Amino acid sequence: MNYQVARSSAAYFTDEKVRHATLAAMMTSEALDRQTRNDDNGMQQVLSSLGVTSGNGDELVARGAAMGTRVTTYTDQVATVEVWMAGLVGVTDTNAPMPVSASWTTYTLTLQWQSGDWKLASINSVNGPTPLDAGSDDPTSVDEFRTADREFNAPPYAG
Repeated sequence: MNYQVARSSAAYFTDEKVRHATLAAMMTSEALDRQTRNDDNGMQQVLSSLGVTSGNGDELVARGAAMGTRVTTYTDQVATVEVWMAGLVGVTDTNAPMPVSASWTTYTLTLQWQSGDWKLASINSVNGPTPLDAGSDDPTSVDEFRTADREFNAPPYAG
């Protein structure tokens, strides 16, 4: 669960050094290079689609929260865990192409016991389950999201 929360932070999206250090701490030695390439490419695509530039990178809101977990397989050496997550991502810049939006994703994490710790061997994801939007509120303004992102601490993760 903490692995996916760590991969959901704004710094993970925008700071290659943070991303690489995070991956080095959590991935198996065999999976590290592949996941680093995948996430570097993925983050470039996401940032581009969100309209994040060097001038507005501090306006990025990126957070994830685990809604639940389940272990689907387990041995002393390998485990598979599913993590159902809610996420927020977007830019609090009124000129950005995508405002802060919510997503629901289930990640399947294959963990391997390596060097005295559980490390990620692979990460896969599918959309959902996604709850019904009650539609009772209008979306929050860009300014309100900017304020909330700065005033509320992100959930901690072990790392």
